Amino acid sequence: QDLSQWRRLVLPNGLRVLLLSDPRLNVSSAAVAVGVGSLADPPGRQGLAHFLEHMLFLGTEKYPDVTGFDAYLRRNGGVNNAYTAEDRTNYFLEIRHEAFEGALDRFAQFFVAPRFDARFTEREANAVASEHEANLEKDSWREQQVRLQAYASNHPARHFGTGSRQTLAGVTRDELVEFWRRHYSANRMALVLTGPASADELERWARQYFGAIADRQL
Repeated sequence: QDLSQWRRLVLPNGLRVLLLSDPRLNVSSAAVAVGVGSLADPPGRQGLAHFLEHMLFLGTEKYPDVTGFDAYLRRNGGVNNAYTAEDRTNYFLEIRHEAFEGALDRFAQFFVAPRFDARFTEREANAVASEHEANLEKDSWREQQVRLQAYASNHPARHFGTGSRQTLAGVTRDELVEFWRRHYSANRMALVLTGPASADELERWARQYFGAIADRQL
């Protein structure tokens, strides 16, 4: 017998939501996809979308502790990650059921009111640079960069999406805030929630925590 229940809806702010309630799931999980990626990087700031992805994890107005989100997940058997593709950025987590609502409250604030604490820009720029340097050893990444050279010189796809110490040197908080406001809007996002909670409860959490994301009608 299939005990799962699916529900799709669109919140008043334009956020598209997909819910899966299934009592057989052993963890609860959430993902937010944003319709912007590395193709939107300013020409002089290759890797900015990826860098912003890193910075969103470092505290919000409601939960300013830079390590608070990761600490909450660790205390509750949770994990999280994110990736920046050319046309989208995806953030996701999983956690034990009892701590799911608390995780959603914290997670939603990434998209409501991130702090972009300037004290940590250099640290995260170094983290992005380290990621790039690790990729240099991977043939698949080298092949990808060779393929990109086939595009016309002024084509958006001929780009460097990861970012490095050189492309992100001196990046400011104002640049991050401007990029976030220009591209992050509820009507360009999709949310998925899965867990054993009822579809009604999942919907209530989606509305309560993610309904506050601004719709900039992008």
